[in-house]
Amino acid sequence: MPAYFAAETKGHRARLRTRILDGGIDAMPDYELLELLLGYAIPRGDVKPLAKQLLSATTLGGLVSRDPEDLARLPGLGPHTASLLALVRTLHLRLTTERECRLEFLHDPVDAVTWLRSAIGLAEEERFAALYLDQGRRILAREVFDSGSRTRTVLYPRQLFQKAFAHKATAVVIAHNHPGGNRTPSQADRELTHIVARLGEGLEVDLLDHLIITRDSHFSMRSQGWL
Repeated sequence: MPAYFAAETKGHRARLRTRILDGGIDAMPDYELLELLLGYAIPRGDVKPLAKQLLSATTLGGLVSRDPEDLARLPGLGPHTASLLALVRTLHLRLTTERECRLEFLHDPVDAVTWLRSAIGLAEEERFAALYLDQGRRILAREVFDSGSRTRTVLYPRQLFQKAFAHKATAVVIAHNHPGGNRTPSQADRELTHIVARLGEGLEVDLLDHLIITRDSHFSMRSQGWL
């Protein structure tokens, strides 16, 4: 790399860091945030084109929500950069969980939307999550299940209720995301809701709600009278 180009790149990165220290981070576009982040994992070269390329087909949240193995296979990345992006997502989720853990009781399932959006709502593939509660609606545990594909995910009722028994829960809220942004439940979503509700009745674990989560909205099966 020519010396003048290396100096220019170094100066550009320094200017980005200065903007953050000066309180300008909220005004930075996503590609600049990603560019600065990539600079910590890729110390040499101009990473702005890579940042823009990575965000050309997804969002910043969708990118960092990918599994680390998938990230490592993206052109221009690798295990080192993938681990950094995965760390960012984990820190985000931990901070959100820490804040939401102040919500000790869940009398209205919709109150869990903030945590659910952080846990599954930004992902590019469909994912399921569940909150387990006791008889007094105290939150006993939060679980995120294995991811599916970009268009479909599978929640196995046996797995759901095994964890309910393990947590000694008497109620559960389930949720999954729609990466495409359409919050309308599919016929399969409604059928799964009825299956889980029916099984829960027999096992004395009430299904309080099934929530559909998108990046900026949500849908409640119970509020629509489908439970």
